[in-house]
Amino acid sequence: MLRRTLLAVAALAALGLSAERAQAQLNPGIHVARAADSFGGTNGVGASVQLSFPLFPIDVFVAGEYFFPDCGSVSDCAYMGGSADLHFGLPFPVLTPYATAGLVYRRSDAGGGAGAVAKTGFGAGVGVDLGTLVLGAYAEARYEFVDPDDQLVFRLGIRF
Repeated sequence: MLRRTLLAVAALAALGLSAERAQAQLNPGIHVARAADSFGGTNGVGASVQLSFPLFPIDVFVAGEYFFPDCGSVSDCAYMGGSADLHFGLPFPVLTPYATAGLVYRRSDAGGGAGAVAKTGFGAGVGVDLGTLVLGAYAEARYEFVDPDDQLVFRLGIRF
């Protein structure tokens, strides 16, 4: 009888741990970014949210960036945007390489009263995700097809 009770308790504990790991996880993060082509190349900062499903190799990743372009003598130029992507990862335990694809939104303003231009497009790339117990880190390179301003964007960030 004691043996059966211990087996039942162990089975329930294992189910409880498995159910906890099976739940979706929401991970906020921050990153630095580099848009290689806009305004001759510009750096920025951003925030992200990752929704991961531990039992599946697919994550939903939403990120936004604000860039600091060098506008020369024009002081009111701006460049910003964001993306909503799916990450398709290889199931490695700590270091997870992934492919990414999704929608892109970019808004640029050359300044000097020219007005802002907002465009949407498609982005695709590759990255690597480092998962640890407290913080996670990621790095990715993606190419954004936002006609006519196609460009390469790099991100390097941490997740909480």
